Amino acid sequence: MPFVAELYFDPSTEERIRGVWKTLDEAGISDSMPKGGYRPHVSLGVCDHLETNSLAQELTTFTAKVTPFRLLFPNIGIFSTSEGVVYLGATVTAELLNVHTAFHEIFKKHAKEQREYYTVGQWVPHCTLAFGLSEDQIAEAVIVCRQMDLPVSTEVKGIGVVEVSSTGCRTLSSFSLKTSDSSELNDELRSEYDETLLKNGVRGKYAKQ
Repeated sequence: MPFVAELYFDPSTEERIRGVWKTLDEAGISDSMPKGGYRPHVSLGVCDHLETNSLAQELTTFTAKVTPFRLLFPNIGIFSTSEGVVYLGATVTAELLNVHTAFHEIFKKHAKEQREYYTVGQWVPHCTLAFGLSEDQIAEAVIVCRQMDLPVSTEVKGIGVVEVSSTGCRTLSSFSLKTSDSSELNDELRSEYDETLLKNGVRGKYAKQ
């Protein structure tokens, strides 16, 4: 069964998203998220095999370098694949990419058989509202989810690792992000991100000029 590393939000945002899950459930469209015991999140990485203890040790240090940061969800989107997903789409920012790239420098040392959709350069950051939907259910779910007041603005507060099975998910570890008035720690991650781009021969908006 897959393992998933996740970004977690502030409590008020979690409550709003759980409210949408409840509405979808009460409308008879989908109970996939509440039934599975999921927590509102953005998935950072997914793999089939994971050295959980060694990753947890590194995440203790990693999360001490990251201060909470803002994240905006301005739109409703769908993945019309076999998974049948409706989601909140996140605005891609330099800070979000910095954290994702720096995280994967750690994750790749402990994860095997990663899901490519979540790797650097392939990732579409999103918060799942429902999955396992048919085409008709996708249309119904979008109508319900469009009733949300958008954009949803949140603060990323933590990172966790869960194991997903056919019956739901189980939390293996959870870490709060460092509380600090300084951006120096996140600037350190920005530097690591830029160095990774340069190492791979990429020059872009966030690479050193």
